[in-house]
Amino acid sequence: MTPTLKWGIPVAVVAACVGYLIFTSSGGASEYYLTVSELRAHAQPGDIRVAGVVQDDVQKSQGGLRVTFTETDSTASMPVEYSGALPDIFKPGITVVAEGRLGSDGVFHARTLLAKCPSRFSTQPYTS
Repeated sequence: MTPTLKWGIPVAVVAACVGYLIFTSSGGASEYYLTVSELRAHAQPGDIRVAGVVQDDVQKSQGGLRVTFTETDSTASMPVEYSGALPDIFKPGITVVAEGRLGSDGVFHARTLLAKCPSRFSTQPYTS
């Protein structure tokens, strides 16, 4: 067995293992979401994620554990219904990613609601 082959096989096996670990660990992070317009244009069966901005029509019930609101993007809007604990920063004007199913009634029934944090940094110059 030549020295190149003697070292080449273990290096190839290690590289393949590292590649596999990177591929499998990044699988969850590669999930994306649709915009409200994309969902309206191409309704999909099953669980999906949809992102949009919460409008001013937020209605809470059951002690704040059930909420209905309208989620919108630049061209389309959709009613959303969610039951569960709300993110701390949930309010009108915040972008949220809702995970769930679009019902036959046109309402998106979310089972998970994630609020996207607004930037904490301002583009205004600092003045003392």
